[in-house]
Amino acid sequence: MHGTAMGSGLFLMPLLAAVSLVSASVSKGTEPDVEMEVLGVVPLESESASLLILRQKGARTVLPIFVGRSEGAAIEQRLKHPPARRPHGPDLLSKAIGALGGKVSRVSIEGAQAAIFSARVTLQQGDRKVEVEGRPSDSVALAIASHAPIFATRALVSEAGLTEEDLARAHGGASGKADAEDDRSRAGPAQSF
Repeated sequence: MHGTAMGSGLFLMPLLAAVSLVSASVSKGTEPDVEMEVLGVVPLESESASLLILRQKGARTVLPIFVGRSEGAAIEQRLKHPPARRPHGPDLLSKAIGALGGKVSRVSIEGAQAAIFSARVTLQQGDRKVEVEGRPSDSVALAIASHAPIFATRALVSEAGLTEEDLARAHGGASGKADAEDDRSRAGPAQSF
């Protein structure tokens, strides 16, 4: 389910530019969420940040999310290696939830405001469901530790997701489209949706 890390130079600049332009608030609509998979983590040149890259299952749309460097490193470690002998935070939380008879049934990445995403972890214990808000980095790490699916709202993927065409346009590779499309590309990839 989880891919390998992407080359840091391949997506760094267009994703950085696109994510920084997301300013509209995206709220959860009535449309069903789309399932995502962790594609990898790209460390940024900044010492304090990384990009967590989620990809829509069955599509080529990616959803880049800024995370802290240590949180990104923890997710990347989990993707590449089996859990450590001594449990880290997400492992401990997953085991505690299991010991109490519950499970993490899903993680949902939700709205963005000024490129800050939120997440909701759905816990289930028998017939009882509880939703807990958290940071996307912590929530994704918990989903990986718990083998739970990761979703994003359709509206969020539409607003902040990037297609191959968006990435090519950010690199200057797509040209000759209709004037309206050209106008949108000058506005920035995140604003072209």
